[in-house]
Amino acid sequence: MLYGLYFFTCLVGNPAHCVMRVHAFDEDISTPQQCLTVAQPQMAQWQNQHGDRWRVESFRCGKPPRDRGNRV
Repeated sequence: MLYGLYFFTCLVGNPAHCVMRVHAFDEDISTPQQCLTVAQPQMAQWQNQHGDRWRVESFRCGKPPRDRGNRV
């Protein structure tokens, strides 16, 4: 299973308004170490593009959440 970058961002002007974002990498990332290696430049690029409005509060590398589906 491939890894992705999950990060929590909040508006600079309204810190109570926060959004969880997901970044899927262009290359296949199959270990946590690979994910962390490519995550830092991706986070810096995102922050440079959105830093006037959004601030990254936290991030993690991980596998996508499993869709457990609907249970009857």
